[in-house]
Amino acid sequence: MQISLTMRELSIVVGLALGAMYSSQASASNIEWIAGKTTVNNGDVVIYQSQCYQAQNSPGTWETPGPSSWFWNGVACSGITDPDPGPSPDPDPGPNPDPDPTTAIPWVPGQTTVKDGDIVIYGNTCYTAKNTPGKWESPSASSWFWDVTDCPTGSNPDPDPDPGPNPDPDPAPGEFTIIPDGNGGYLMPRSELTAYETSQTNTELFNWVRSDIETRDNVIVDAVAPMKSSNPENVQRAEMVVDEATWEFLFPLRNEQYTYTRFLQSIAKFPAFCRTYTDGRNSDDICRRSLATMFAHFVQETGANAPNWETSKGVPRWRQGLYYLREMYKDENVHDMTYSKCSGWQGERWPCAPSKSYFGRGAKQLSWNYNYGPFSEAMFGDKQVLLENPALVADTWLNLASAIFFYVYPQPPKPSMLHVIDGTWQPNAADKAAGIELGFGATIQIINGAFECNKGAEDFRAQNRIDYYQLIAKALSLDISGEKLGCANMKPFNTDGAGALMITWDKDWGYNANTPGNKSFMCKLVPYQYTFNALFQGDYEKCVEYHFNVQAIDESGQVIPDDK
Repeated sequence: MQISLTMRELSIVVGLALGAMYSSQASASNIEWIAGKTTVNNGDVVIYQSQCYQAQNSPGTWETPGPSSWFWNGVACSGITDPDPGPSPDPDPGPNPDPDPTTAIPWVPGQTTVKDGDIVIYGNTCYTAKNTPGKWESPSASSWFWDVTDCPTGSNPDPDPDPGPNPDPDPAPGEFTIIPDGNGGYLMPRSELTAYETSQTNTELFNWVRSDIETRDNVIVDAVAPMKSSNPENVQRAEMVVDEATWEFLFPLRNEQYTYTRFLQSIAKFPAFCRTYTDGRNSDDICRRSLATMFAHFVQETGANAPNWETSKGVPRWRQGLYYLREMYKDENVHDMTYSKCSGWQGERWPCAPSKSYFGRGAKQLSWNYNYGPFSEAMFGDKQVLLENPALVADTWLNLASAIFFYVYPQPPKPSMLHVIDGTWQPNAADKAAGIELGFGATIQIINGAFECNKGAEDFRAQNRIDYYQLIAKALSLDISGEKLGCANMKPFNTDGAGALMITWDKDWGYNANTPGNKSFMCKLVPYQYTFNALFQGDYEKCVEYHFNVQAIDESGQVIPDDK
Protein backbone atom coordinates (compact mmCIF):
# COMPACT_ATOMS: atom_id res chain seq x y z
CA MET A 1 0.00 0.00 0.00
CA GLN A 2 1.36 3.44 -0.96
CA ILE A 3 1.34 6.08 1.77
CA SER A 4 2.11 9.77 1.64
CA LEU A 5 2.70 10.82 5.21
CA THR A 6 4.76 13.93 5.85
CA MET A 7 6.69 15.52 8.64
CA ARG A 8 4.32 18.46 8.23
CA GLU A 9 1.19 16.28 8.54
CA LEU A 10 -0.59 17.58 11.60
CA SER A 11 -3.89 16.89 13.27
CA ILE A 12 -5.98 19.65 14.91
CA VAL A 13 -4.87 20.12 18.50
CA VAL A 14 -6.01 22.32 21.36
CA GLY A 15 -2.84 22.77 23.38
CA LEU A 16 0.83 22.01 23.72
CA ALA A 17 2.02 18.80 25.33
CA LEU A 18 5.64 19.41 26.19
CA GLY A 19 7.83 17.61 28.73
CA ALA A 20 11.46 17.04 29.47
CA MET A 21 12.45 14.41 26.87
CA TYR A 22 8.74 13.56 26.71
CA SER A 23 9.06 12.18 30.27
CA SER A 24 6.57 12.58 33.05
CA GLN A 25 6.41 12.17 36.79
CA ALA A 26 3.43 12.06 39.13
CA SER A 27 3.08 12.89 42.79
CA ALA A 28 0.30 12.45 45.30
CA SER A 29 1.37 15.61 47.16
CA ASN A 30 2.01 19.17 46.13
CA ILE A 31 5.10 19.37 43.93
CA GLU A 32 7.52 22.24 44.38
CA TRP A 33 7.81 24.02 41.02
CA ILE A 34 11.34 24.79 39.81
CA ALA A 35 11.39 26.41 36.38
CA GLY A 36 13.18 24.36 33.76
CA LYS A 37 13.36 21.27 35.98
CA THR A 38 9.94 20.24 37.25
CA THR A 39 7.92 17.93 34.98
CA VAL A 40 4.25 17.15 35.70
CA ASN A 41 1.23 15.31 34.36
CA ASN A 42 -2.17 16.89 33.84
CA GLY A 43 -3.92 16.94 37.22
CA ASP A 44 -0.73 17.27 39.26
CA VAL A 45 -0.72 20.09 41.85
CA VAL A 46 2.38 22.23 42.21
CA ILE A 47 3.31 24.91 44.69
CA TYR A 48 4.98 28.08 43.42
CA GLN A 49 5.53 31.34 45.27
CA SER A 50 3.29 30.13 48.13
CA GLN A 51 0.38 29.43 45.75
CA CYS A 52 -0.87 26.08 44.40
CA TYR A 53 -1.82 25.33 40.80
CA GLN A 54 -3.21 22.26 39.04
CA ALA A 55 -1.63 21.32 35.70
CA GLN A 56 -3.74 21.21 32.53
CA ASN A 57 -2.96 21.06 28.81
CA SER A 58 0.36 19.30 29.56
CA PRO A 59 2.65 22.17 30.68
CA GLY A 60 6.33 21.97 29.82
CA THR A 61 9.21 22.55 32.16
CA TRP A 62 9.26 26.30 31.39
CA GLU A 63 5.50 26.90 31.67
CA THR A 64 5.76 28.62 35.05
CA PRO A 65 2.46 28.57 37.00
CA GLY A 66 0.35 31.71 37.06
CA PRO A 67 -3.34 32.60 37.49
CA SER A 68 -3.72 33.61 33.84
CA SER A 69 -1.89 30.67 32.30
CA TRP A 70 -3.45 28.26 29.78
CA PHE A 71 -1.54 25.49 31.50
CA TRP A 72 -2.58 26.02 35.13
CA ASN A 73 -5.65 26.44 37.34
CA GLY A 74 -5.32 28.03 40.76
CA VAL A 75 -6.35 25.57 43.50
CA ALA A 76 -6.22 25.29 47.26
CA CYS A 77 -3.01 23.77 48.57
CA SER A 78 -3.81 20.23 49.72
CA GLY A 79 -2.84 19.60 53.34
CA ILE A 80 -0.93 22.88 53.64
CA THR A 81 -2.36 25.82 55.55
CA ASP A 82 0.64 28.10 55.16
CA PRO A 83 2.66 26.84 52.23
CA ASP A 84 6.33 27.58 52.42
CA PRO A 85 8.15 26.61 49.26
CA GLY A 86 11.50 27.13 50.90
CA PRO A 87 14.31 28.98 49.17
CA SER A 88 13.24 30.96 46.13
CA PRO A 89 13.46 28.86 42.94
CA ASP A 90 15.02 31.94 41.39
CA PRO A 91 17.95 32.87 43.67
CA ASP A 92 18.66 35.95 41.53
CA PRO A 93 15.32 37.80 41.60
CA GLY A 94 16.60 40.83 39.73
CA PRO A 95 17.95 44.21 40.72
CA ASN A 96 15.40 44.95 43.45
CA PRO A 97 13.19 42.07 44.73
CA ASP A 98 11.80 44.22 47.59
CA PRO A 99 11.50 47.66 46.05
CA ASP A 100 11.17 50.99 47.80
CA PRO A 101 7.50 52.02 47.28
CA THR A 102 8.62 55.56 46.52
CA THR A 103 10.59 54.53 43.44
CA ALA A 104 9.98 52.41 40.36
CA ILE A 105 12.09 49.41 39.35
CA PRO A 106 13.96 49.83 36.05
CA TRP A 107 12.71 47.02 33.80
CA VAL A 108 15.43 45.01 32.04
CA PRO A 109 13.94 42.34 29.70
CA GLY A 110 15.01 38.84 30.67
CA GLN A 111 16.49 39.96 34.00
CA THR A 112 13.99 41.83 36.15
CA THR A 113 11.76 39.75 38.42
CA VAL A 114 8.76 41.35 40.15
CA LYS A 115 5.78 40.52 42.33
CA ASP A 116 2.20 41.57 41.71
CA GLY A 117 1.81 45.18 42.80
CA ASP A 118 5.41 46.17 42.07
CA ILE A 119 5.88 49.29 39.93
CA VAL A 120 8.43 49.30 37.13
CA ILE A 121 9.61 51.94 34.72
CA TYR A 122 10.11 50.98 31.08
CA GLY A 123 10.31 53.20 28.01
CA ASN A 124 9.75 56.33 30.19
CA THR A 125 6.39 54.92 31.38
CA CYS A 126 5.52 53.29 34.71
CA TYR A 127 3.49 50.10 35.09
CA THR A 128 2.03 48.09 37.97
CA ALA A 129 2.60 44.31 37.80
CA LYS A 130 -0.39 41.94 37.87
CA ASN A 131 -1.05 38.27 37.03
CA THR A 132 2.57 37.35 37.89
CA PRO A 133 4.56 38.56 34.88
CA GLY A 134 7.69 36.65 33.91
CA LYS A 135 11.06 38.07 33.01
CA TRP A 136 10.12 38.32 29.32
CA GLU A 137 6.66 39.86 29.83
CA SER A 138 7.86 43.38 29.06
CA PRO A 139 5.41 46.13 30.08
CA SER A 140 3.01 47.62 27.56
CA ALA A 141 -0.34 49.37 27.73
CA SER A 142 -2.21 46.41 26.21
CA SER A 143 -0.54 43.68 28.28
CA TRP A 144 -2.43 41.24 30.52
CA PHE A 145 0.40 41.52 33.03
CA TRP A 146 0.65 45.29 33.45
CA ASP A 147 -1.40 48.40 34.15
CA VAL A 148 -0.12 51.86 33.25
CA THR A 149 0.30 53.94 36.39
CA ASP A 150 1.75 57.22 37.58
CA CYS A 151 5.42 57.04 38.39
CA PRO A 152 6.11 57.21 42.17
CA THR A 153 7.67 60.27 43.70
CA GLY A 154 11.40 60.00 43.37
CA SER A 155 11.33 58.01 40.13
CA ASN A 156 13.01 59.60 37.18
CA PRO A 157 10.65 59.33 34.21
CA ASP A 158 13.68 59.52 31.99
CA PRO A 159 16.30 57.41 33.81
CA ASP A 160 18.71 57.78 30.90
CA PRO A 161 18.28 61.29 29.45
CA ASP A 162 20.91 60.60 26.77
CA PRO A 163 20.50 57.00 25.72
CA GLY A 164 22.25 57.43 22.39
CA PRO A 165 20.95 56.50 18.94
CA ASN A 166 19.40 53.19 20.01
CA PRO A 167 18.08 53.16 23.62
CA ASP A 168 16.59 49.67 23.20
CA PRO A 169 19.01 47.67 21.03
CA ASP A 170 17.53 44.34 22.03
CA PRO A 171 13.78 44.65 22.63
CA ALA A 172 12.09 41.88 24.53
CA PRO A 173 10.29 39.28 22.44
CA GLY A 174 6.95 40.73 21.43
CA GLU A 175 8.15 44.36 21.58
CA PHE A 176 8.78 45.20 17.92
CA THR A 177 10.03 48.18 15.97
CA ILE A 178 7.62 48.71 13.07
CA ILE A 179 8.59 51.34 10.49
CA PRO A 180 6.34 52.38 7.57
CA ASP A 181 8.25 51.97 4.31
CA GLY A 182 6.36 54.75 2.49
CA ASN A 183 4.77 52.32 0.04
CA GLY A 184 2.01 50.87 2.20
CA GLY A 185 4.26 48.25 3.79
CA TYR A 186 6.48 48.07 6.85
CA LEU A 187 10.04 47.38 7.91
CA MET A 188 11.05 45.31 10.95
CA PRO A 189 14.53 44.47 12.26
CA ARG A 190 15.50 40.88 11.63
CA SER A 191 17.17 40.79 15.06
CA GLU A 192 13.79 41.34 16.74
CA LEU A 193 12.02 38.75 14.60
CA THR A 194 14.74 36.22 15.34
CA ALA A 195 14.66 36.96 19.07
CA TYR A 196 10.94 36.35 19.24
CA GLU A 197 11.21 33.16 17.18
CA THR A 198 13.84 31.89 19.61
CA SER A 199 11.75 32.79 22.66
CA GLN A 200 8.83 30.70 21.38
CA THR A 201 10.80 27.62 20.35
CA ASN A 202 13.61 27.42 22.89
CA THR A 203 12.30 24.39 24.75
CA GLU A 204 13.95 21.09 25.48
CA LEU A 205 11.65 19.22 23.12
CA PHE A 206 12.14 21.67 20.26
CA ASN A 207 15.89 21.49 20.77
CA TRP A 208 15.83 17.69 20.74
CA VAL A 209 13.87 17.63 17.50
CA ARG A 210 16.14 20.21 15.89
CA SER A 211 19.10 18.05 16.85
CA ASP A 212 17.40 15.03 15.30
CA ILE A 213 16.83 16.70 11.94
CA GLU A 214 20.30 18.23 11.54
CA THR A 215 22.03 17.18 8.35
CA ARG A 216 25.60 16.95 7.10
CA ASP A 217 26.97 18.65 4.04
CA ASN A 218 26.51 16.63 0.86
CA VAL A 219 30.27 16.72 0.24
CA ILE A 220 30.67 14.48 3.30
CA VAL A 221 27.78 12.28 2.18
CA ASP A 222 29.19 11.79 -1.30
CA ALA A 223 32.53 10.66 0.15
CA VAL A 224 30.99 7.79 2.14
CA ALA A 225 31.73 4.25 0.97
CA PRO A 226 31.72 0.83 2.67
CA MET A 227 34.45 0.27 5.27
CA LYS A 228 36.12 3.68 4.85
CA SER A 229 37.84 4.80 8.03
CA SER A 230 36.72 8.36 7.30
CA ASN A 231 33.03 7.43 7.46
CA PRO A 232 31.14 9.36 10.16
CA GLU A 233 30.72 7.60 13.50
CA ASN A 234 27.00 6.88 13.03
CA VAL A 235 27.73 5.29 9.64
CA GLN A 236 30.38 3.06 11.15
CA ARG A 237 27.91 1.95 13.82
CA ALA A 238 25.34 1.06 11.14
CA GLU A 239 28.02 -0.88 9.22
CA MET A 240 28.72 -2.86 12.36
CA VAL A 241 25.05 -3.87 12.57
CA VAL A 242 24.40 -4.37 8.84
CA ASP A 243 27.44 -5.07 6.70
CA GLU A 244 27.25 -5.46 2.94
CA ALA A 245 26.74 -9.22 3.11
CA THR A 246 23.79 -8.75 5.49
CA TRP A 247 22.33 -6.11 3.17
CA GLU A 248 22.53 -8.57 0.27
CA PHE A 249 20.90 -11.28 2.39
CA LEU A 250 18.02 -9.13 3.63
CA PHE A 251 17.21 -7.55 0.25
CA PRO A 252 18.19 -9.99 -2.51
CA LEU A 253 15.39 -8.86 -4.84
CA ARG A 254 15.83 -5.12 -4.35
CA ASN A 255 15.85 -2.68 -7.24
CA GLU A 256 19.42 -2.09 -8.38
CA GLN A 257 19.14 1.58 -7.39
CA TYR A 258 19.00 0.61 -3.70
CA THR A 259 22.72 0.05 -3.24
CA TYR A 260 24.54 -0.58 0.01
CA THR A 261 26.65 2.52 -0.54
CA ARG A 262 23.51 4.64 -0.87
CA PHE A 263 22.18 3.06 2.29
CA LEU A 264 25.29 4.26 4.14
CA GLN A 265 25.14 7.69 2.49
CA SER A 266 21.56 8.18 3.59
CA ILE A 267 22.61 7.49 7.18
CA ALA A 268 25.56 9.87 6.83
CA LYS A 269 23.17 12.68 5.94
CA PHE A 270 21.41 12.40 9.33
CA PRO A 271 23.85 12.36 12.29
CA ALA A 272 21.01 11.52 14.72
CA PHE A 273 20.36 8.14 13.11
CA CYS A 274 22.52 5.54 14.89
CA ARG A 275 24.03 8.42 16.90
CA THR A 276 26.12 7.98 20.04
CA TYR A 277 24.07 8.62 23.20
CA THR A 278 25.97 10.02 26.17
CA ASP A 279 23.23 9.69 28.79
CA GLY A 280 23.50 5.98 29.48
CA ARG A 281 21.30 4.69 26.68
CA ASN A 282 22.70 1.77 24.66
CA SER A 283 23.69 3.32 21.33
CA ASP A 284 24.37 0.02 19.57
CA ASP A 285 21.05 -1.48 20.65
CA ILE A 286 19.12 1.61 19.54
CA CYS A 287 20.85 1.52 16.15
CA ARG A 288 20.05 -2.18 15.72
CA ARG A 289 16.42 -1.61 16.75
CA SER A 290 16.11 1.40 14.44
CA LEU A 291 17.34 -0.57 11.45
CA ALA A 292 15.12 -3.57 12.18
CA THR A 293 12.10 -1.28 12.52
CA MET A 294 12.82 0.59 9.32
CA PHE A 295 13.55 -2.56 7.32
CA ALA A 296 10.28 -4.17 8.41
CA HIS A 297 8.38 -1.16 7.09
CA PHE A 298 10.45 -1.27 3.87
CA VAL A 299 9.21 -4.80 3.21
CA GLN A 300 5.57 -3.81 3.63
CA GLU A 301 5.83 -0.54 1.69
CA THR A 302 8.05 -1.47 -1.25
CA GLY A 303 8.34 -5.26 -1.09
CA ALA A 304 7.28 -7.60 -3.88
CA ASN A 305 4.97 -9.39 -1.40
CA ALA A 306 4.87 -12.40 -3.73
CA PRO A 307 4.11 -15.63 -1.80
CA ASN A 308 4.82 -17.79 -4.84
CA TRP A 309 8.36 -16.47 -5.05
CA GLU A 310 9.16 -18.21 -1.81
CA THR A 311 9.22 -21.39 -3.90
CA SER A 312 10.08 -20.18 -7.39
CA LYS A 313 12.90 -17.83 -6.31
CA GLY A 314 13.68 -19.27 -2.90
CA VAL A 315 13.14 -15.89 -1.25
CA PRO A 316 10.58 -15.61 1.58
CA ARG A 317 8.34 -12.54 1.70
CA TRP A 318 10.23 -10.97 4.61
CA ARG A 319 13.31 -10.73 2.36
CA GLN A 320 11.50 -9.25 -0.66
CA GLY A 321 11.81 -5.64 0.46
CA LEU A 322 12.88 -2.65 -1.66
CA TYR A 323 11.59 -4.33 -4.82
CA TYR A 324 9.73 -1.24 -6.03
CA LEU A 325 11.53 2.01 -6.75
CA ARG A 326 8.62 3.97 -8.19
CA GLU A 327 4.93 3.73 -7.52
CA MET A 328 3.31 0.97 -9.55
CA TYR A 329 2.02 2.02 -12.98
CA LYS A 330 3.82 5.39 -12.83
CA ASP A 331 6.47 6.49 -15.29
CA GLU A 332 8.84 9.46 -15.47
CA ASN A 333 7.82 10.00 -19.11
CA VAL A 334 4.12 10.33 -18.31
CA HIS A 335 3.41 13.81 -16.95
CA ASP A 336 -0.11 13.52 -15.58
CA MET A 337 0.53 15.83 -12.61
CA THR A 338 -0.24 13.00 -10.19
CA TYR A 339 -0.02 14.01 -6.51
CA SER A 340 0.41 17.66 -7.43
CA LYS A 341 -1.28 20.24 -5.21
CA CYS A 342 -0.43 23.28 -7.29
CA SER A 343 -2.97 25.76 -5.88
CA GLY A 344 -3.62 27.16 -2.41
CA TRP A 345 -0.88 27.62 0.14
CA GLN A 346 0.67 24.25 -0.75
CA GLY A 347 1.21 25.31 -4.33
CA GLU A 348 2.33 28.79 -3.34
CA ARG A 349 5.00 27.53 -0.95
CA TRP A 350 5.92 24.39 -2.90
CA PRO A 351 5.27 25.38 -6.55
CA CYS A 352 4.78 22.58 -9.04
CA ALA A 353 7.29 22.52 -11.90
CA PRO A 354 5.95 22.22 -15.45
CA SER A 355 5.39 18.65 -16.64
CA LYS A 356 6.41 17.06 -13.34
CA SER A 357 4.51 14.51 -11.27
CA TYR A 358 5.11 13.92 -7.59
CA PHE A 359 4.09 10.27 -7.33
CA GLY A 360 5.66 7.82 -4.89
CA ARG A 361 9.39 7.29 -5.22
CA GLY A 362 12.03 5.62 -3.07
CA ALA A 363 11.88 3.41 -0.01
CA LYS A 364 9.38 5.73 1.67
CA GLN A 365 7.40 6.28 -1.55
CA LEU A 366 7.63 10.04 -1.05
CA SER A 367 4.58 11.70 -2.64
CA TRP A 368 3.09 15.16 -3.29
CA ASN A 369 4.86 18.43 -4.08
CA TYR A 370 4.39 19.63 -0.49
CA ASN A 371 6.55 16.71 0.65
CA TYR A 372 9.15 16.95 -2.12
CA GLY A 373 9.71 20.64 -1.31
CA PRO A 374 10.49 20.23 2.41
CA PHE A 375 12.62 17.15 1.70
CA SER A 376 14.53 19.15 -0.90
CA GLU A 377 15.13 21.96 1.58
CA ALA A 378 16.45 19.46 4.13
CA MET A 379 18.76 17.79 1.60
CA PHE A 380 19.96 20.79 -0.41
CA GLY A 381 18.79 23.96 1.35
CA ASP A 382 16.76 24.67 -1.80
CA LYS A 383 13.17 23.56 -2.33
CA GLN A 384 13.42 23.85 -6.10
CA VAL A 385 15.97 21.05 -6.58
CA LEU A 386 13.48 18.21 -6.10
CA LEU A 387 10.41 20.12 -7.19
CA GLU A 388 12.09 20.51 -10.56
CA ASN A 389 13.83 17.12 -10.56
CA PRO A 390 11.64 14.69 -8.57
CA ALA A 391 13.22 11.70 -10.29
CA LEU A 392 16.30 12.22 -8.08
CA VAL A 393 14.30 10.70 -5.22
CA ALA A 394 14.36 7.42 -7.14
CA ASP A 395 17.71 7.45 -8.89
CA THR A 396 20.16 8.70 -6.22
CA TRP A 397 20.96 8.05 -2.56
CA LEU A 398 17.83 10.08 -1.80
CA ASN A 399 15.79 6.92 -2.45
CA LEU A 400 16.84 5.72 1.01
CA ALA A 401 17.45 9.10 2.65
CA SER A 402 13.76 9.93 2.18
CA ALA A 403 12.90 7.06 4.52
CA ILE A 404 15.30 8.27 7.20
CA PHE A 405 13.94 11.79 6.75
CA PHE A 406 10.51 10.45 7.64
CA TYR A 407 11.95 8.39 10.51
CA VAL A 408 13.52 11.35 12.34
CA TYR A 409 10.80 13.98 11.80
CA PRO A 410 7.79 14.14 14.18
CA GLN A 411 4.23 14.35 12.87
CA PRO A 412 2.43 15.97 15.81
CA PRO A 413 0.56 14.82 17.72
CA LYS A 414 2.67 11.79 16.83
CA PRO A 415 6.29 11.68 17.99
CA SER A 416 8.99 10.70 15.53
CA MET A 417 9.68 7.00 15.11
CA LEU A 418 13.22 7.75 16.31
CA HIS A 419 11.89 9.06 19.64
CA VAL A 420 9.74 5.97 20.07
CA ILE A 421 12.68 3.64 19.40
CA ASP A 422 15.34 5.46 21.42
CA GLY A 423 13.06 6.13 24.40
CA THR A 424 13.08 9.92 24.18
CA TRP A 425 9.31 9.71 23.92
CA GLN A 426 7.78 8.24 27.05
CA PRO A 427 4.00 7.61 26.97
CA ASN A 428 2.07 9.76 29.39
CA ALA A 429 -1.34 9.05 30.91
CA ALA A 430 -3.19 10.10 27.74
CA ASP A 431 -1.03 7.84 25.58
CA LYS A 432 -1.50 4.90 27.91
CA ALA A 433 -5.26 5.45 27.99
CA ALA A 434 -5.17 5.17 24.19
CA GLY A 435 -3.24 1.91 24.47
CA ILE A 436 -0.03 3.41 23.06
CA GLU A 437 3.16 2.03 24.53
CA LEU A 438 6.81 1.89 23.62
CA GLY A 439 7.54 -0.69 20.97
CA PHE A 440 7.15 -1.56 17.30
CA GLY A 441 3.37 -1.25 17.47
CA ALA A 442 3.63 2.49 18.09
CA THR A 443 5.62 2.86 14.85
CA ILE A 444 2.79 1.17 12.93
CA GLN A 445 0.44 3.75 14.41
CA ILE A 446 2.80 6.49 13.23
CA ILE A 447 3.24 5.26 9.69
CA ASN A 448 -0.29 4.07 8.84
CA GLY A 449 -2.36 3.85 12.00
CA ALA A 450 -5.52 5.27 10.44
CA PHE A 451 -5.80 2.20 8.23
CA GLU A 452 -4.11 -0.56 10.22
CA CYS A 453 -4.68 0.06 13.95
CA ASN A 454 -7.51 0.13 16.52
CA LYS A 455 -9.52 -2.62 14.83
CA GLY A 456 -9.75 -5.06 17.74
CA ALA A 457 -7.65 -7.58 15.85
CA GLU A 458 -4.46 -7.07 13.90
CA ASP A 459 -5.08 -5.81 10.38
CA PHE A 460 -3.37 -8.05 7.80
CA ARG A 461 -1.00 -5.23 6.86
CA ALA A 462 -0.03 -4.60 10.48
CA GLN A 463 0.44 -8.33 10.98
CA ASN A 464 2.73 -8.41 7.96
CA ARG A 465 4.86 -5.70 9.52
CA ILE A 466 4.98 -7.58 12.83
CA ASP A 467 6.00 -10.82 11.11
CA TYR A 468 8.71 -9.07 9.13
CA TYR A 469 10.00 -7.29 12.22
CA GLN A 470 10.26 -10.50 14.20
CA LEU A 471 12.21 -12.25 11.44
CA ILE A 472 14.50 -9.32 10.73
CA ALA A 473 15.15 -8.81 14.44
CA LYS A 474 16.22 -12.44 14.68
CA ALA A 475 18.53 -12.02 11.68
CA LEU A 476 20.11 -8.97 13.35
CA SER A 477 20.40 -10.70 16.76
CA LEU A 478 18.00 -8.20 18.33
CA ASP A 479 16.11 -9.18 21.47
CA ILE A 480 12.51 -7.90 21.17
CA SER A 481 11.01 -9.97 23.99
CA GLY A 482 8.50 -7.99 26.04
CA GLU A 483 8.06 -5.35 23.34
CA LYS A 484 4.52 -4.38 22.31
CA LEU A 485 4.50 -5.34 18.65
CA GLY A 486 0.90 -4.79 17.53
CA CYS A 487 -1.61 -1.96 17.43
CA ALA A 488 -4.96 -3.79 17.24
CA ASN A 489 -6.28 -1.93 20.31
CA MET A 490 -4.21 1.19 19.89
CA LYS A 491 -6.13 4.43 19.36
CA PRO A 492 -4.53 7.32 17.46
CA PHE A 493 -2.06 9.65 19.11
CA ASN A 494 -3.96 12.63 20.47
CA THR A 495 -3.29 16.18 21.50
CA ASP A 496 -2.96 15.32 25.19
CA GLY A 497 -0.20 12.82 24.46
CA ALA A 498 3.48 13.29 25.15
CA GLY A 499 4.25 13.67 21.44
CA ALA A 500 2.05 16.69 20.78
CA LEU A 501 4.18 19.62 19.66
CA MET A 502 2.98 22.57 17.59
CA ILE A 503 5.52 23.13 14.83
CA THR A 504 3.64 25.46 12.45
CA TRP A 505 3.48 29.28 12.32
CA ASP A 506 0.35 31.14 11.24
CA LYS A 507 -0.94 34.70 11.58
CA ASP A 508 -1.63 36.02 15.07
CA TRP A 509 -4.93 37.86 14.74
CA GLY A 510 -4.47 39.62 18.08
CA TYR A 511 -4.95 43.33 18.81
CA ASN A 512 -2.15 45.72 19.72
CA ALA A 513 -3.03 49.30 20.60
CA ASN A 514 0.51 50.48 19.86
CA THR A 515 0.96 49.28 16.26
CA PRO A 516 -0.23 50.49 12.84
CA GLY A 517 -3.81 49.38 12.30
CA ASN A 518 -3.65 47.80 15.77
CA LYS A 519 -2.45 44.57 14.17
CA SER A 520 -0.22 42.21 16.08
CA PHE A 521 2.58 42.05 13.49
CA MET A 522 3.23 38.58 14.92
CA CYS A 523 2.75 34.94 14.03
CA LYS A 524 2.00 32.21 16.54
CA LEU A 525 2.41 28.46 16.85
CA VAL A 526 -0.70 26.65 15.69
CA PRO A 527 -1.86 23.01 15.78
CA TYR A 528 -2.54 22.50 12.09
CA GLN A 529 -0.56 22.06 8.91
CA TYR A 530 0.49 25.25 7.15
CA THR A 531 3.27 26.65 5.07
CA PHE A 532 5.64 27.99 7.75
CA ASN A 533 7.43 25.43 9.91
CA ALA A 534 8.86 26.32 13.32
CA LEU A 535 11.55 23.66 12.98
CA PHE A 536 13.08 25.67 10.14
CA GLN A 537 14.81 28.75 11.50
CA GLY A 538 13.72 31.82 9.58
CA ASP A 539 10.21 30.59 8.81
CA TYR A 540 8.86 32.91 11.51
CA GLU A 541 10.23 35.90 9.62
CA LYS A 542 8.68 34.58 6.40
CA CYS A 543 5.32 34.21 8.15
CA VAL A 544 5.33 37.80 9.43
CA GLU A 545 6.45 39.14 6.06
CA TYR A 546 3.71 37.22 4.26
CA HIS A 547 0.82 38.21 6.53
CA PHE A 548 1.71 41.82 7.37
CA ASN A 549 3.40 43.17 4.22
CA VAL A 550 6.70 43.40 6.08
CA GLN A 551 10.29 43.42 4.91
CA ALA A 552 13.12 42.52 7.29
CA ILE A 553 15.97 45.00 7.69
CA ASP A 554 19.53 44.54 8.95
CA GLU A 555 21.44 46.48 11.62
CA SER A 556 22.07 49.37 9.24
CA GLY A 557 18.41 49.63 8.26
CA GLN A 558 18.86 48.08 4.82
CA VAL A 559 16.17 45.75 3.46
CA ILE A 560 17.37 42.14 3.44
CA PRO A 561 16.70 40.38 0.09
CA ASP A 562 14.23 37.49 0.20
CA ASP A 563 16.92 34.91 -0.56
CA LYS A 564 19.25 36.03 2.26
